Amino acid sequence: MFTSSFGWGGLERNLAVMAQWMLKADHRVKLGAPAGSPLHRHAGEWGVEVSTVQSPKQLSQFVQGQDVLWIRDPRDMRVAAAISRRHRIPLVMQQAMQISTPKFKWWHKRRFGQVHAWVTGLDWLKEQALHHTPLTPEVCHVIPLPLDPRWFQPPLNSDQQSERRKELGLPTEAWMVGTIGRLDPGKGQALLLESLTQLPDHVHALFVGSNTVDNGQDEQQRLAHWAATHGVEHRVHWRSETADPMPYYDILDAFAMTSTSETIGTVTLEAMARCLPIVGTRAGGTIQLLDEGRGLPFASRDSRALTSALKRVLEMPAADRQDMVQRAHQWALKCHPDHVIPAWNRVLDIVVGEGRTA
Repeated sequence: MFTSSFGWGGLERNLAVMAQWMLKADHRVKLGAPAGSPLHRHAGEWGVEVSTVQSPKQLSQFVQGQDVLWIRDPRDMRVAAAISRRHRIPLVMQQAMQISTPKFKWWHKRRFGQVHAWVTGLDWLKEQALHHTPLTPEVCHVIPLPLDPRWFQPPLNSDQQSERRKELGLPTEAWMVGTIGRLDPGKGQALLLESLTQLPDHVHALFVGSNTVDNGQDEQQRLAHWAATHGVEHRVHWRSETADPMPYYDILDAFAMTSTSETIGTVTLEAMARCLPIVGTRAGGTIQLLDEGRGLPFASRDSRALTSALKRVLEMPAADRQDMVQRAHQWALKCHPDHVIPAWNRVLDIVVGEGRTA
């Protein structure tokens, strides 16, 4: 049995899901995060207790007696590497951000040299890490982000979808394309509004999410004003951020990933699991996710390209659309615990064994 310390300053619900899964897999788990962080606020929703870890000193005390220090935030690398050396505890880094610049200074070599396992969610992120850091192939592993098994439940039929739309106060006859995630200029929701003006009147857009906190912008107000100015406000629907977005996926006819550069995109994985046709920007991890016929990519920041992709979905024969969503669903199954937990167990077996023989 392993005792795993999950990282100081982790990134929201994926880490809480992993903590929950590892507990069910008979690991003992300590989850730590700074007070007020998303992880600290929401971990309880996933049935996982979280400790407050506010400083390097507290982190050092937190990991004493543990077998693995598992982190998600690259900002924790410097402190985590030092604590890993001090306590002779293996360090596992789960990469959730892109590495866009080379990191080969002496301090980078010291930090990355302390990593026992570097885990990424996509092959392209692994290649990026190998290209921009001193990491070696032996320590790099590709394990997709986790999705709860309920995401793989059968999708709603047309009658169930209509009933769900009524419950959510949404039009039952519209062809609905949506985005799910925080409202932010970098997320590209404005692109979908621009595209809406070029699409038939029965096409509506659903935005599920709230404004990015503390960036000084009211993106929803700006987007709503744009929609009203261009005469499409009656075709645009807004719903606030929710802890359970699955009901909204289930009433969509298509999902749009409009972000200018998404490292992986949990929302894209969720849309794949829910068997939705997906159009996504040809940027970041979306490129790999939609490769091999799993979705329709379009040029980033290009509303005409997005319009063209959505028209293709609208006009696509049912058999072709079904083939596309099944390809995506098959890939998303890699995020199921039946795949993810054994993969993580193999990595932990390696790093704990190395730690005991070091």
